[in-house]
Amino acid sequence: MTTEREEGSGRSRWLGGLAGVLLLPLAIVWWPGCRQYEPVRSREALGLMQLLYAACNTKDPARLARVETGLDQLAREGKLSAGERTGFDRVLAMAKAGDWSRAEAAAFKFAQDQVGVGHPAPKGHDAPPSKAVVRGQAPKR
Repeated sequence: MTTEREEGSGRSRWLGGLAGVLLLPLAIVWWPGCRQYEPVRSREALGLMQLLYAACNTKDPARLARVETGLDQLAREGKLSAGERTGFDRVLAMAKAGDWSRAEAAAFKFAQDQVGVGHPAPKGHDAPPSKAVVRGQAPKR
């Protein structure tokens, strides 16, 4: 026969375990430094990411249009995955809606995820950007 105290102890252990199981996925998703954006696979996409940040930082719709044109080109060439496009589109949507400061922060986080803040850098992402990209222009093809 179990006592009331033993039943309460077992119930609280069970509830504690359940809470831990439910909180673990939330902690992983919301933990600072966790990736929110998929790594990009090409130097051209990295260049467009820099151009996207510059567009959001300067609130420049013309630069946003150049980013979209570049993304379409990369997609046609097979250099852009669906996950990469989704990341770009999330930031572009914020900027197009006029939420420039949120778009700028999201573009910065997108870039941070590429260099692996808190994570090892993806292969092939250790080369410095070209001078054209630093000036906020799309890379030449």
